[in-house]
Amino acid sequence: MLATVFALAALGKARGRKPFDDFIQTLENFGFPHSLAGAPLAATLILAEAASALLLLVGVMAGYVLALALLAGFTLGIAWVMHRGEKVACKCFGASNTPVGAAHLVRNGLLLTITVVGAVSHPSGSGGLAVGMGVIAGTAGVLAGLLVTRWDDLVFLLRGPQPLAASSRTRQN
Repeated sequence: MLATVFALAALGKARGRKPFDDFIQTLENFGFPHSLAGAPLAATLILAEAASALLLLVGVMAGYVLALALLAGFTLGIAWVMHRGEKVACKCFGASNTPVGAAHLVRNGLLLTITVVGAVSHPSGSGGLAVGMGVIAGTAGVLAGLLVTRWDDLVFLLRGPQPLAASSRTRQN
């Protein structure tokens, strides 16, 4: 599940120049100075998401550590934006204009919990899983990951439309 979430997050931001530029703008809207929020930081975060997905797929503990660091940072960023009372679009998967809010904190809390449980159970889960159970678990994980990447749509279905976030904020030099 986590590998699916991080792979789709990386692909969503890196699938073209516009989504990549939108992600850079989102980093600025989250409060990073323009000098830090440029292409190097955006590319580093996207590569970290992709690396986490790959490491999780091959069963390396470093994938959980990287996922935990990314999720903790993203969650703190969302909380910081909410604390400031600003409306900033969530470009978590590259496309949404939904302002970050409590639903994103809930989603990240669930992902953090899954990451911790996965990391803690990782050593004990490495032996003896039947192929059939692995296929079932893998399929369920991919489906759950796809649902998480459509979190904003699920929240919309349950809560209804919310005002669009500003696509950019006024830069102060």
